[in-house]
Amino acid sequence: MSKRRESGTGIWVWAGMLLFALVLFLLPAPIKNGLSSLVRNGLYSPFVWADAQIKLMRDNFSRYIITKQELAKAKAELEELREIRAENERLRNLLDFKSRSEYSLLLAEVIGSGEYRYPSSLIINAGKNQGVHPEMPVLTAEGVIGKVRNVAATTSVVQILGDPSFHISARDRVTGIVGIVESEDGKTLLFNQVPIGESVAEGDRIVTSGLGKVFPKGLLIGYVVSVIDPPEGMFKKIVVQPAANLKKLEEVFILMEFSPGSAENDSIEGQ
Repeated sequence: MSKRRESGTGIWVWAGMLLFALVLFLLPAPIKNGLSSLVRNGLYSPFVWADAQIKLMRDNFSRYIITKQELAKAKAELEELREIRAENERLRNLLDFKSRSEYSLLLAEVIGSGEYRYPSSLIINAGKNQGVHPEMPVLTAEGVIGKVRNVAATTSVVQILGDPSFHISARDRVTGIVGIVESEDGKTLLFNQVPIGESVAEGDRIVTSGLGKVFPKGLLIGYVVSVIDPPEGMFKKIVVQPAANLKKLEEVFILMEFSPGSAENDSIEGQ
């Protein structure tokens, strides 16, 4: 019985579909085209929407990449402009310092460094061909750097304040106390040989004493940052901050000649 019922149902479904097809066939062309478009749009619209969203996302991502690249380029150009401005400012300061100096100065570029154990030497692009000789003072607009140690035709090695073997006779510009500026460990600059009881204070300017045969009198070396009177011993421990940044040197001046004036011949600075 159930099989007959299912067979009858199938016949009616088939007959209904045949009738629906016949009706569609007999419909006017405009109606058939409209129904066809409606069915087609209903079936394809989700895919069309998904394709449009994918295209939109792809376009947005492309614009994001382009914007990011343009932003990176703008940042690089801005940084380059800042570097150019800083370099121009630095060069203006150097030229201004040279024009105001009472000494004959030769501008040289730092092209390398020596030992890496501590900041002890620099290599500059000036040598015998430019009239450079050993023992000539080297400085920047901020202060003393060191002295020329070795000279080649077009380059020289500069021994700087951080070298433990380098000593320079100096004085406290405020009190006139004379001592020796040196670095015992290649890191900290000290104003040594100042007896306990002498007056030296934080912030005092330490300058060349003019007692040696290398440096003229009055060139700035650095500033006192701490003063300690040890419980035992005869001398103060005075730490000095170099006036010039010894780790960021791009150009230096070589003091080519100067009149010693009242400077006394002392071998301390020539060590």
